[in-house]
Amino acid sequence: MEKKKNIIEKYQEWMEFDKMKFNPPTWILMSIAATIAVAIISFFVSSLIIKEANLIPLAFGFAALVLSVGYPYLRKESIINSIEKNFSDALKQMADTLKAGDTYESALREVANSDYGRLSEEMGEALRRLEEGENLEVALGGFAAKIDSKLVKRTITIVLDSIRTGASLAEILEEIAEDVRDMQRLKEERKSNTTMQFLFMVAAGGIIAPMIFGEVNAVMATFGRITLSTLTEAQRLASTKSSEFIAILIQVYLIIEVAGSGLMMSLIREGKINKSVIYIPLLLLVAFVMYYLTAFAVKGMLAGAI
Repeated sequence: MEKKKNIIEKYQEWMEFDKMKFNPPTWILMSIAATIAVAIISFFVSSLIIKEANLIPLAFGFAALVLSVGYPYLRKESIINSIEKNFSDALKQMADTLKAGDTYESALREVANSDYGRLSEEMGEALRRLEEGENLEVALGGFAAKIDSKLVKRTITIVLDSIRTGASLAEILEEIAEDVRDMQRLKEERKSNTTMQFLFMVAAGGIIAPMIFGEVNAVMATFGRITLSTLTEAQRLASTKSSEFIAILIQVYLIIEVAGSGLMMSLIREGKINKSVIYIPLLLLVAFVMYYLTAFAVKGMLAGAI
């Protein structure tokens, strides 16, 4: 039984697949350094502009950490998506080559020499192994193992089984190509059919809710300052601490609400939560910007009206 890989080994595979010129410890340290820098900069900027208790350094630092540490995975997913998008055309081309009477090696060479981006590169690597003396099963097995895609692995398994049983590979490849094309079309239809729900979650989680919270915070802060003149020193201190605590609670709730929205967006759009790695940080940045822009605008209007 294959030993389960730990996260560092998986991370190393992602970076090698992405052709990144760093090892995992170096990249993670760079990500942490970037996170600290973003947190420090956002702390000083927010202290100068906002002048009240806020979670901007925490939110911006978290976003920077997730995006930087998760970049190898996101890049890997992007490459695999491009491979799967071109896979049906490559299989159809291989089927046409085999129907013309050429060999498996010629079919692989046709795909490797075509303009399928990363798929052509990986097929070229499989062809190189084949020319170096490895059999077709080992060459294609290495190709499938390197690409972390269930679609590719299942297809290669079917192809290898067909070769072993002596079935007509050209016809099987053509049928698989049609099935893969149908799967890609269904995936695109899913995205188009969920566009309105996706945009609603973006608007609700990243714009509308933060604006409401920003307006509430501005109103509370403005009327709190009005009543400060009637209070004693001890009461002023208690009132200020209470206002800051409420502001922090609002921002904590905003973070939780954004995290929930990001998870829902990923499930609606992709059918899995993996993409929430990018949705949550970006939505968090938008939410905090909208929150404070609204708060500043409402405070300005109330100051002019009072």
